[in-house]
Amino acid sequence: FLLQSGTLKEGSPATEETEFMKETDALQEKFNQSMEDDLNTADAIAAIFEIVKLANTNCKGNSSKAFVQYVKDKIIALCDILGIKVHQEEELLEEEIDKLIEERQTARKNKNFALADQIRDQLLEKGILLEDTREGVKWKRK
Repeated sequence: FLLQSGTLKEGSPATEETEFMKETDALQEKFNQSMEDDLNTADAIAAIFEIVKLANTNCKGNSSKAFVQYVKDKIIALCDILGIKVHQEEELLEEEIDKLIEERQTARKNKNFALADQIRDQLLEKGILLEDTREGVKWKRK
């Protein structure tokens, strides 16, 4: 939320933020040690929660963008190791998918292949795979 609000300061992190970044690194090391300790996921998740707690306490509207991004990236990376999706794009509804496929088909009929490719890429970014068949376009989620 803070990254999208536009209230964060540009530039390098403040000295206090640099200390929090070091603390975040120490918690990442705690996470790594937990995972090396026979996949001790309970302690690994506890380390992630400590980073989240640190973020909730110290990431404010006047924080540096670099600091907030650093903490966010750290949380996402550690959660990703455990298969936890932290940030999920807004899922497309079937009606929206069908509408985009229809637009793509119209573009293809009009030989506007650049637009058709753009729509295919847009759907792919949202996790939708298209398959052109004789019966028409089939789609599935990744």
